[in-house]
Amino acid sequence: MAWKTYEHPLEERVRVYLRIEALLDQLELAAEQVTPVNYPLFFGGLFNLLDLLDRTDTRADLIKDLERREAKLLAFFNHPDVDQRRLQEIHQELQAILQALCEGRKFGYALRDHRLLGNIRQRMGIMGGQCHNELPDLQYWLQSTAADRRHDAHTWLEQLSVLRDALAMEMTMLREQANFMPLVAENGNWLGNEEKLSMLRVRVPAELAIYPLISGHRQRYNIRFMHANTSERAAYQEAVNFELARCL
Repeated sequence: MAWKTYEHPLEERVRVYLRIEALLDQLELAAEQVTPVNYPLFFGGLFNLLDLLDRTDTRADLIKDLERREAKLLAFFNHPDVDQRRLQEIHQELQAILQALCEGRKFGYALRDHRLLGNIRQRMGIMGGQCHNELPDLQYWLQSTAADRRHDAHTWLEQLSVLRDALAMEMTMLREQANFMPLVAENGNWLGNEEKLSMLRVRVPAELAIYPLISGHRQRYNIRFMHANTSERAAYQEAVNFELARCL
């Protein structure tokens, strides 16, 4: 069966992780082709990410979460039903990421002092200020070769490589430790009362023109399925067979 998957954070830390993850994915794609027309997509995403990092302590949160993951991994060493070689590989990768986090400086610190990026960032705060005709140094950069622009964009993103690797590890472990379970939402509604959760993952049959509207917090949440193809928001009133993964 084909599914559509939705994710919803139940605590602010994970909400920030999901936002950073989405911005990094967008930046990786935008960096492949920064042109005189679409360059605001790359620079806008980059500055949004830097602003988000300035307002949160993501580095400390990742260290705390990954240390918690490491403690859980250690409990599986010498377990007869666990692939010890794969477990050792994951543990070594996790230790390397934690070391880089602990020894590294603030995420993207070099980008904040970059002259060209600083000029663009300042102008993008003004309505219409991202127009390159008002920034001669940006015009110069945009008229360099496509290969040079791509190289520069990836060089800037490399300043965020520790963040990217640490976040990828945490989100992979967060998602994979919870299995999808089949459930039925009677009258299109499901109410959950669980242990403290960090995120919900919902899978809905792709053939149904509905989506889940999720609200709540770590211990109590509600999933209300809504019609997707209506001009106004309307609740789906029939039973829905869906799958739910409860991520800790």
